[in-house]
Amino acid sequence: MPPPIFGLLVNAQTAAPGNRSDRARADRRNDRSWPAVDLGCGRRRMPGTYGVDAVALPGVDVVARIDALPFAGGSIGSALALNVLEHLPDLAAAMSEIHRVLRDHGRCTVEVPYFTSVSAYADPTHVRWFTFTTFEHFSAPAATGWQANRHTWFTGARFRITARRLVFGKFHHLLGIAWWANRLPRVYENLFAYWFPARALRVELAKAPLSQS
Repeated sequence: MPPPIFGLLVNAQTAAPGNRSDRARADRRNDRSWPAVDLGCGRRRMPGTYGVDAVALPGVDVVARIDALPFAGGSIGSALALNVLEHLPDLAAAMSEIHRVLRDHGRCTVEVPYFTSVSAYADPTHVRWFTFTTFEHFSAPAATGWQANRHTWFTGARFRITARRLVFGKFHHLLGIAWWANRLPRVYENLFAYWFPARALRVELAKAPLSQS
């Protein structure tokens, strides 16, 4: 079980000192000492996390919207946002709030429906869909090239994308489609996404401190 919830709501912690590589090593060592939250957990909160949901369901520790979290800035070590962002009308506000409560270099694991997935459209409460590049709009744009034109003006939240993976069903794995789609994701997305649709997109984000944004 995580520690009592009340201190989490009022206490912020300070990032580990030292240069970037020192901080990264310290971050890995201290991951378990920082609170973790499961955003939009519903009835099935992940073990070892605080369950956060807008509805007071069994297993929810904190009733709150993701765009108005009651946690101190920089007080959360890691966050899960699994199959929840597609339900939110203001994605930019939610990502800004996740960025605010995460400590520097804190991690957020996201899973969202891929835009060609049948399940993305089956749920009538879904209000948005995601491509392989959606979360690039929440990271620092490239200095040159076409990626320098990424729209990022709508939020100050900046994350580093540390990993991305297209999630497929068993049949696509057996055919090898999952393997090559994740090695050539831009080719797959532009030419083959509707032929061999992925189910979901899983993204690992790390909070970029303001000095690196």
